[in-house]
Amino acid sequence: MFNYRYLGANRLSIHNNMALEEYALNESALHNLATIRFWEVDKDSAVIGYGESKGNILKEDKSFDIARRITGGSHVQFDKNCLAYSFTVPRDGSFKHFNDMRKFFAERITNALIGLGIDGAEADNRASTINVDGKVIASHAIFWGVESALLHGLILVDHYDVDRIIERMLLKERVIGRHTYAEYDALKGMPVAKELVNGIPFGINEDKKLEYVKGRICSSVLSEVAEGHYKAEGIDDYTINSAMKLAETRHIGSPWVEKRYPAYENDEVDAIPGEELAGSLKRNLGYCMYIEVPDKDFSKMTLPKEELHE
Repeated sequence: MFNYRYLGANRLSIHNNMALEEYALNESALHNLATIRFWEVDKDSAVIGYGESKGNILKEDKSFDIARRITGGSHVQFDKNCLAYSFTVPRDGSFKHFNDMRKFFAERITNALIGLGIDGAEADNRASTINVDGKVIASHAIFWGVESALLHGLILVDHYDVDRIIERMLLKERVIGRHTYAEYDALKGMPVAKELVNGIPFGINEDKKLEYVKGRICSSVLSEVAEGHYKAEGIDDYTINSAMKLAETRHIGSPWVEKRYPAYENDEVDAIPGEELAGSLKRNLGYCMYIEVPDKDFSKMTLPKEELHE
């Protein structure tokens, strides 16, 4: 469908990564090209959704950074156990609606995971997740701009430190039928790619296994999405500086993280799914990977609290 610019796999600060999302969007609009990038953070980071109140972050300290993204949803932690993926495309008519874009990339990420031996992988486009045997392993969100569009998300490669997450941000509970189910417990029981990908060399240590699996996922997703139609380019200091300068026009030096100011306007974006461009910031939201999962599905992602904590 596209000839892609592949920007590689990068480990940077969350602020550099958020700026590079906007840089890639801008490049797609200016040059009528699509981009692919994989990324990680060099420090634990809490990222809140476009329309979310920062009050859902329960504490702030030097152990993690905080950023706001341009897509909807709620708070999520990025750390060494995650691999993020980003795709930008020009609004050239290839996708008529953002749901077409969501379906296209979700199917290809799912196929990539299946190709790595994760046979139970399946896309749920209503919940914007990719599940393995009914449990979330990856989730993503969309920015549907006027001239270009972005889909980005993360996949769990190894288990979260959920006790650290619950100290930092709100994790909710749901009463479903006669039982109570907790996001804390669902996160504890998430499937992770490191335990599911086949062909991992015998005897490799845990840190190298983590990096090995991340590399396998990048290669498999790139192959499924681009089908060989890409030009590889790295992210150098010039690109990062250009991205940060672009982000300064809206986010840096403004109350973007605290108050989502300035909000996007209709001449810039057609839709941020699930959000009003200038709506009130939302409090009391649950963890992003489950925010669109209906109760009937969430009740299958973990056991009731009463059974787990007897």
